Amino acid sequence: MVISLIVTTGAYVLSEMTQKNTAAAEDANPVAGFLERLPVKYRTADLHAISSEDHYLRVHTSLGEELILMRLADAVRELDGAEGLQVHRSWWVAKSGVTDEKRVDGRRLLVLPSGTEVPVSRSYRGKAKDAGLIR
Repeated sequence: MVISLIVTTGAYVLSEMTQKNTAAAEDANPVAGFLERLPVKYRTADLHAISSEDHYLRVHTSLGEELILMRLADAVRELDGAEGLQVHRSWWVAKSGVTDEKRVDGRRLLVLPSGTEVPVSRSYRGKAKDAGLIR
């Protein structure tokens, strides 16, 4: 019984230390923590944008796109502190993921490295301008 108590206590302490280290690392880099939700091949990629599709999110990275089951509001909350912002009710972009900006019929669009065009809605235009994404 004494040996069981020692082993159980040691496992518990080790588990707590590991969880604290993981949480600290994710707090330091929210993008890395978010990318942990993706398959392994995307975890080292650069995050460009996230778009909402019904109950799923399409995550746009430097290595391609992947769908995950998550709400955009939860993703934006999880990425708080990352270099990016929500520019539309269904889009979040990383500042480093925007290669160009353009206007089409009075609408503002951000262009990702993949060529995907991201709309900037009027309600988020001020924040996008303050962040330097649009002129």
